[in-house]
Amino acid sequence: MSNRTIDPGVSIKTYDVLNFDVRKVKSRSSNIVSALTTSQSLPQSVINDDFVKKSEVPPYDIHQREAKRQRQSERSKTKGKNWFHMPAPEMTEEKKTDLMAIQMRGGLYADKFFKKGSDTKGLPKYFQTGTVVDNPADFYRRIPKKDRKKTILEELYDDVKVRKFSKKRYVELKEKNRRRIASIQHSKRLKHKKK
Repeated sequence: MSNRTIDPGVSIKTYDVLNFDVRKVKSRSSNIVSALTTSQSLPQSVINDDFVKKSEVPPYDIHQREAKRQRQSERSKTKGKNWFHMPAPEMTEEKKTDLMAIQMRGGLYADKFFKKGSDTKGLPKYFQTGTVVDNPADFYRRIPKKDRKKTILEELYDDVKVRKFSKKRYVELKEKNRRRIASIQHSKRLKHKKK
């Protein structure tokens, strides 16, 4: 009874495990990788040379100084966690002139006092601009669309009070400068006469 074998109908390969040479046999995974790396074998495939690069882990050879420099550059892109990661916007000429007008607003209005901020040394790096949305209840007190301007500087040019005060201030400064130059010239004349 032990001599009988049942034929399953499928031929199964048997391997000699003790005399098996691994270097001679190509593995199935190496065949797949070689097929993925050659774009000629799969010309119409979506998988290309970049697919293998994307699946590989990049080497971790970043030095401490380079990592610190990268962290600092990432940190400088936003204002920080306390400011909800406000980004630094791109500085255009319109934004630059508006910021300068806001900083110098104390010299534009005669009857108002503006407290100096902490960023008076230069233009701020982090800021946001927005538009004021009108309240429907204030329909009759709103500024008509034809009188609205794009920038703060255009609004200042159009304001009569500001123009009048700035013209007055300009004349005062010109007169003061003229007197200073005249006194310097007079003192030079006196020095030359004494010699």
